[in-house]
Amino acid sequence: MDTIKNSENQPTTLSKITMIPDTIQVNGDLLSFQGKERDQNYQVYETLKSKKEQKFYQNLSQNCQLSFTGNLQIPEKQRNFNGFDNQKYLASQDIYRQITIDKINKIVLNDTFDLRVLRRKAIVWSQTHFPKPMNDYMTGLLFGFLSKDFNQIGDIYSSLGIIHLFALSGMQVNFFIDWFRRIILRLGITREKLNIWQIPFSIFYAFMTGFSVSVLRALFQKNIRLNPLDNLAVTTFLLMIVSPKFLLTTGGQLTLFYAFVISMINHKFSELKGIRKLLTESSVISLSVLPLLILDFHIFQPFSILLTIGFGFLFDVILLPLLLGTFLLSLIGYNFNINHIFQILEWLIHEVDLPLHYPLVLGNPRPIELLILFFLIGLLIDNLFKKRRQIIFAGLIVCSFFICKNPIYPSITAVDIGQGDSIFFAR
Repeated sequence: MDTIKNSENQPTTLSKITMIPDTIQVNGDLLSFQGKERDQNYQVYETLKSKKEQKFYQNLSQNCQLSFTGNLQIPEKQRNFNGFDNQKYLASQDIYRQITIDKINKIVLNDTFDLRVLRRKAIVWSQTHFPKPMNDYMTGLLFGFLSKDFNQIGDIYSSLGIIHLFALSGMQVNFFIDWFRRIILRLGITREKLNIWQIPFSIFYAFMTGFSVSVLRALFQKNIRLNPLDNLAVTTFLLMIVSPKFLLTTGGQLTLFYAFVISMINHKFSELKGIRKLLTESSVISLSVLPLLILDFHIFQPFSILLTIGFGFLFDVILLPLLLGTFLLSLIGYNFNINHIFQILEWLIHEVDLPLHYPLVLGNPRPIELLILFFLIGLLIDNLFKKRRQIIFAGLIVCSFFICKNPIYPSITAVDIGQGDSIFFAR
């Protein structure tokens, strides 16, 4: 009801808007950003007219208000079965109208400071002081910002099932919080006062990474001193307060479900050691989340578990500290060109992708099939060390996935391609 009310209670015309600086994206001649006016948020697009304009917005790192003429529209709904629903996606961010700018009449810059401007300054600094592809990894892993130029290699990471390495969450939060604690303790601050200092640092880090749900979830869990399940319950409650619509997004659902699974298996495999424990836990987490993944994406890369372990170690243990150190040194005038490392990484990603480019298509489970899958996977994990039951439940899970992939009843879908209608027959 609140969403419907907000959607209807929108202005019909608008002539000025204040840009949210750390949402600016320039993709060729297309400018996109989120803006604010009269306590309402908007998604804004403009076709840039010149290279000068493009350069201006690429380097813009101040608060900025635009006066313009343009069209105020309702975002487009999902046009095709399982297609992207832009209206629903924007509504999850409290955006109910989009603006297409025809002409900018006036630009007013101001130097008022806030943490979103600081994040934008850090992103622009990274993009202007470091070459590609290094600057994409720097803005992605340090500030949770991926430019539109990253889309091509991003598609390869997606097909390999490891695009989540760029979704800042637990590993990055642990890295920054742990190093912050070490530095504060070295400065002579007592452990009693350390926790007080950690809270403002956590807020600062949340803003510097775009206030994403996955980062907030990880920060809440890091700062709440309770047993795993109570910690998760309080975290969910706090997320509902800070971002009431987070469960309407795929990222919000996945980050919370990953945290739930990890909390549930926290001590289940304590008797295992080394690589066996790592592989078992990674496999259990991936299998547990698989029904939710295929509900949203319909595909699964079977090698993603091994790839996540290998590239996860590379990203979180090697690249993250290396990029942070390089960024901080650049601020005091020491620039190091380590772009060759990222060129080699992208070559390696392409080589790995060649034989693995096409993931398994597992279909789209209906609600009852989704519940059955979760139930069977839970039983399998509970009986993981009981061989006979393990085989039975594993067989039932395979059968359930087969039914999702090959539904009993055929379907007919009308496809809107923008120029006419097509009929798609599925068996």
